[in-house]
Amino acid sequence: MRQTLVILLLFCATICTTAMRAASTYDPGIQTANLWANESQAVYVGNVARAQNGQPPLRWNLQLTHAARWYAWDSTENRPSGFCGHQDTQGKLPSDRIVTFHYLGFGGAENAMCGYVAPQAAIDAWMNSPGHRANLLDPNSREIGLGYYQRTSDGRGYIVQDFGVDADYAPVVIAQEAPATTTRETQLYIYDHANTSGFQGMSSATQMQVSNEPCFSGAVWEPYSANRTWSLTDGSAGWRTVYVRTRDSLSRTSTVSDTIYFGSTPPADQIGPGQLSGTQPTVTLYDPSNGTLPKMQFSLGWATRDSEMSLLWGTGGNIADPGATDGSTFLLGSPGNMAETSAWVYTTNFFKDTPLVAYVRLKVANNSSPNEVARVQITGGTTLSLKGTDFAAPNTYQEFPISFTFPSSETFLTLQFFRSGTTDVSVDRATFFTAALPVQTPYTWSLPGGNYRGQGIWVRYTDEAGHFSPITEAATAQATTMTVVPNSLALTAQLNGVPRTVQALKIMSGCSSGLWQVSDNATWLQTTLQDTSITVRVDPTGLGADLYTATILVAPTSGGGPTVSIPVQLQVVALPYGNYLPLVQR
Repeated sequence: MRQTLVILLLFCATICTTAMRAASTYDPGIQTANLWANESQAVYVGNVARAQNGQPPLRWNLQLTHAARWYAWDSTENRPSGFCGHQDTQGKLPSDRIVTFHYLGFGGAENAMCGYVAPQAAIDAWMNSPGHRANLLDPNSREIGLGYYQRTSDGRGYIVQDFGVDADYAPVVIAQEAPATTTRETQLYIYDHANTSGFQGMSSATQMQVSNEPCFSGAVWEPYSANRTWSLTDGSAGWRTVYVRTRDSLSRTSTVSDTIYFGSTPPADQIGPGQLSGTQPTVTLYDPSNGTLPKMQFSLGWATRDSEMSLLWGTGGNIADPGATDGSTFLLGSPGNMAETSAWVYTTNFFKDTPLVAYVRLKVANNSSPNEVARVQITGGTTLSLKGTDFAAPNTYQEFPISFTFPSSETFLTLQFFRSGTTDVSVDRATFFTAALPVQTPYTWSLPGGNYRGQGIWVRYTDEAGHFSPITEAATAQATTMTVVPNSLALTAQLNGVPRTVQALKIMSGCSSGLWQVSDNATWLQTTLQDTSITVRVDPTGLGADLYTATILVAPTSGGGPTVSIPVQLQVVALPYGNYLPLVQR
């Protein structure tokens, strides 16, 4: 039976938190390889249309896709023939559905094709409809979900596009999200983080690294650019992943990736969730310091910026300062001014009823006074009173912790700074961390807000006496699963030759360096480890012309994990010249 295809547009701006119970007969695993392929192609064709109209590509998202698929299924199986709309059988709208399927950004714009057509036909139809075209070309969207559903009994189907943007996520997109490429040279589009106010989220990226592997081995920081030409890893046909790490002026980082098939056509049964972006409520962290202090605290880069501070009374303002984190500071006071000065910074969007610690970074022009020279107040915390002598040195930034809990009864989380003495006080920033807990490795952290999207995790170590470490970035990849290349050595040495370096081994592992130990079991073998490179030297002194065997052992220094054995053969021969050569087996 021929169906009439009707296209409707509905834009929903309000995020609703009401949970939806999907019908028990819906199976999220019902998607066939053909439907997966159609979804992938539709994402790509839509991005081509965006590029032709000057808009950046959208990243294919798993949670938005789940919402779109469910609605395509619901509209086919639970609605009469000819239905065309955006409200599902449970009375919910697109903005409800994306929340139900755990998309934690913003959205609600949806395009629907009320019948089953090929991807190019769907995109063409939407581009010829003003409302749908506006959705598809919206410059504010960054992610897309695509849902294809077709009933096998009669061919009836439905296609859904859901659009979203997540302030915690700045995607990278390879080649307009094409399913495949036959050339190594490709184009990346790298989104910047939205430069939002408040204590959460990154500011605009200043630098970036690009790599074909998650450890960024050998990658260098370069100025941030949205468009980048990149070479995929060479080799046989298969999936290729590109990783991008960005960094802002406060040294907060974020790591994202995208995947493309290197070859003519990706196998249909291999297209799946691995190619999609997504969120997760937890992240597993690995202790990079091996617990030099007994407790640890975490942060998603939560911090204030001096540029967001406002003067309440007295004299002061933002000035350049090379010693500050981002090159500027907020000065409280001015030479010769004896009056009290105060400034504040605040947000309405932070984690409530959660014990946290704020670390304020200040300096004073003169640290000789035994009296109060500065104080800090924070909503839900005690007042921090600082004497001049609390500072170890003048004109040197120092951090001081304040415990607090932002109560649900309060609207504003406020940090207020006072110059209460006669010396000038400079406020660099405040950083916010979770309450301390005993060091564990690995540790799975359930994030406040439950939206982990590749943000760099700050970690601090502390103790009950108030000592705390500088901020470092926690490892989010275990460094104990490894291989060593090459996996064996066969060498030749001259009789009575001198010691020489003969070969280097490379540890291919997780993303932490310096966490390995190397050993060998032969006096004629010498191994030296630097980061993930092992230098191998042979000393044939005292050895006769013969074949010698040994083993190099590479093992993680902590956290458990396998030990890798590298067999070594050394053939000592009476050559007329001094050299070390690979052993040739005939």
